[in-house]
Amino acid sequence: MWQRQPTVHLDKSLLIARGGVRDVYQHPHHDDRCIKIVHNPKRLRSVKRETRYLLRYERQGKPFERLTRFHGWCKTTLGSGGVFDLIRDHDGRCAQTLLSHVGGQVDPGLSPGEIVEQLTALYHHLLEHEIIVSDPALHNLVVHYPLPGRPRLVIIDGVGNSNFIKIADYRKHCAHQLIKKKWRRYIEVSPLLVEVFQATGYNPLA
Repeated sequence: MWQRQPTVHLDKSLLIARGGVRDVYQHPHHDDRCIKIVHNPKRLRSVKRETRYLLRYERQGKPFERLTRFHGWCKTTLGSGGVFDLIRDHDGRCAQTLLSHVGGQVDPGLSPGEIVEQLTALYHHLLEHEIIVSDPALHNLVVHYPLPGRPRLVIIDGVGNSNFIKIADYRKHCAHQLIKKKWRRYIEVSPLLVEVFQATGYNPLA
């Protein structure tokens, strides 16, 4: 799924974030899109898996208010890149990661109670729509404010089924089991959320 257009010029001034696998750049021609460039070729397989699942979920008509759409590949001055939605809040600023909120790096940030509320809402959304996420870690979730005072979590990375046998793609019960397994690993037993859960009295393992 390549976009037929001239090579897109990217430079350091457009860099938004650098992850363990990809660098994220503001798309110079679309304010609401970003371009992700792989800098860790060993993880290229997981990147391609994510794009396949995003396209699959779009074809299936799954809701995308908590996902980012994949708009295809493009040629850039830094190599091939994937074009995705760039999540911006109602005021035009880029949405901040949940990790930043938990770490107190956002002002004003979500309270512990709001964090638990948003995580619970996302969890039930994934189960309801059978959306499988291989890595729902805090840095892969952003807190989006489409309206003032109305936050919701959006998954910006790690979508898809990483299991070799893809039975969860076709059976609801298996999909739910896999979603719960990943949620427990990355959220319920996350050391980063211990203080949040303690502050709210929330017991994720109850």
